[in-house]
Amino acid sequence: MSQINSEVRIDRLIAEVENLTSQVKQLIELTPTRNKVWLRPSEVAQLIGVTYRQIARYREQGIFKVDSYRFNGNRYEYHNVRAIADFESRKGGYEK
Repeated sequence: MSQINSEVRIDRLIAEVENLTSQVKQLIELTPTRNKVWLRPSEVAQLIGVTYRQIARYREQGIFKVDSYRFNGNRYEYHNVRAIADFESRKGGYEK
């Protein structure tokens, strides 16, 4: 009986370690982008957990205020602090 409990606990620990490893890898990937002032839609999307297309929808819906993004060349860029603040303060709370 204790052998089975030990195996279950070991399996749970392994799953938790794998989950934490995945989260650490994601944080490492995102760290360099936080040093940039202006982010691409895909970078903002990754930070807030939506698709890059959803970022455009949020801009079109007015969730991102005008001073939170700019048109640079042929694409939009989003301010790394203001755009995230706009997203977090939008009506209706968090939705993916």
